[in-house]
Amino acid sequence: MVGGLVVDGASLWSTLDRDARVFYQDPVAGAAENVATRDAPVLTMTQALAVCEDGRGDVIVRMRGGEKVTETTEFNKAGVTVVAVDAGLNPLFRGEYFSMYADAAFTDGPVARFTERCTIIGLGFASRDAGSLFFSGAAALIGGDADATPFGVHMLGCRFPKWNFTNRIGLAIEGSSDVLIEECSFEGVGSAFASGIYAQGAMQNLEVRGCRFRDCTYSITHGAFAGGGPHCVYIDNVVEDGKFLNSDSKPATGLITNNHFETAVGTATFDVNYAALAALGLYCSGNQYAEVD
Repeated sequence: MVGGLVVDGASLWSTLDRDARVFYQDPVAGAAENVATRDAPVLTMTQALAVCEDGRGDVIVRMRGGEKVTETTEFNKAGVTVVAVDAGLNPLFRGEYFSMYADAAFTDGPVARFTERCTIIGLGFASRDAGSLFFSGAAALIGGDADATPFGVHMLGCRFPKWNFTNRIGLAIEGSSDVLIEECSFEGVGSAFASGIYAQGAMQNLEVRGCRFRDCTYSITHGAFAGGGPHCVYIDNVVEDGKFLNSDSKPATGLITNNHFETAVGTATFDVNYAALAALGLYCSGNQYAEVD
């Protein structure tokens, strides 16, 4: 294992491929000239990704501290796992201490972009993007190349706080398939997000599971999809201080099930009623709504 680190009940070593290597990033005590070992960690995530090998299954151990970024960090090495050393923090909160956040002068892009399959555990993302593209204001972007890639991105226990920055969206997903967003938190700290997650493009098999959305005008917003819709599953999420889904009347395919809302059935929780959602290809079952005397 790595420094006693345990992921999902198993030692980190048990998750490694035979040839995989473990690298370390420390945004507080690291240095660019270091070799990304435990005793000599690199300073930035870009430096850590640079020493990873595509497809080898490498792991980046992310030490505590915020990383101020001046340009988008490209997660472009397939098969990489990034793990925050959380030191016992609440998983829904630990990203606050393992953040990647935009410098005050960086206002024209997300702080992170994912273009290859990877697993990201416990990081936080905050942007100041004020551009004109669909994902403008997104703290992080999966895809963005107008195709179905990357396949297989998994984000677990990540945090998307607004921090009163200019970002309107927590996470944007454009044309990426087999994406799992699990146990993440989206919170409009300072002012509400327009949307916690924005999804569009040629994607298939999008699952958002066990996430918490707070102070988001909409938890999830749909743009235009290609190929029949995302075949989405939205399950076990909790929504406070906002509506859940803005379908924008875009055709989609998916299931909305077992979520918990503090709002009433119908347009208090969605932008349209049940019948209109079903006509788009979105079906609801087993959700919990506000109780009425």
